[in-house]
Amino acid sequence: MTPEVAPAIHVLSPRPAESRPRQQSRVRLRGAIRGTYDQDVSAAASKDPRILMFAQFVRRALDEAGQRKMSIEDVEEAIRRADPTAKLGRSTIYRWRRAEVADPSRTQVQQFCDGLGIDRKVAAQILGWDGSPPSDAPDPGIDPDLRAVMRRLNDPAVAPEEKTVIRSTLRYLAKGG
Repeated sequence: MTPEVAPAIHVLSPRPAESRPRQQSRVRLRGAIRGTYDQDVSAAASKDPRILMFAQFVRRALDEAGQRKMSIEDVEEAIRRADPTAKLGRSTIYRWRRAEVADPSRTQVQQFCDGLGIDRKVAAQILGWDGSPPSDAPDPGIDPDLRAVMRRLNDPAVAPEEKTVIRSTLRYLAKGG
């Protein structure tokens, strides 16, 4: 006895629509955890506290730039204006922001700081390049507006009258009103 062979027509006929495999819209190869690629949390994020603090520093710097109506293209342009030889692209900045870097390039970090008008020492302290503990760096959890007020109060170029007005306004706000 020979086994029956199915007619060739059935092998080549298309499957009904409901049994076809579903088309995938895109393949996700990145390690992002829940959500978009722009999230701060990533499966590839470093566990090093210095890198995590640096990522927070970069997020704050980009937030402050955003408050000044700067896009990422404007940030790149500011970096190039500060150093025409700068080779720092947005992909690197985004990796820093997500803490997806083991050891950021000192030159690139300095170019980033120069472009955004941030003191290089802050990043150096966070990353431990100057030998100081990371706790010496400004608290990245402080609101950018409050840091701007603190900079004004500590700036010797600001008139004492203006500092008095700032302090009295802060006292008024602290009392609730």
